[in-house]
Amino acid sequence: MADNEFPVPDWPGKVAGDVGHDRIAAVLVMDIQRAPDWANTVLSHLRNVQEGVEDHWEMAMNAYILKAARKTSAIEPAYAEAGESVVTVSTGDLILALEAWCAVLSDNPD
Repeated sequence: MADNEFPVPDWPGKVAGDVGHDRIAAVLVMDIQRAPDWANTVLSHLRNVQEGVEDHWEMAMNAYILKAARKTSAIEPAYAEAGESVVTVSTGDLILALEAWCAVLSDNPD
């Protein structure tokens, strides 16, 4: 990948125009970015929550606050001024998206 190119988020089952999937893509681009270590850290926490190792996990990032629970996760704007609402997504979808994002990052290191 060229230095000025940014990967487009895609993962198995992604539905174009789906509000939840669009918000997941925004988290990948704006919060995870091209940081494979951070992506893997978030992925590890999400897997732990889904598997019941952790009860829940919450993290405020650059643009969004992620509140993960076993079945669903809330993604809310970090700043009220953004005018965005909270979007609830499947934690499984979030994990699939992060797994695909990690693969893209490992295939295209900076």
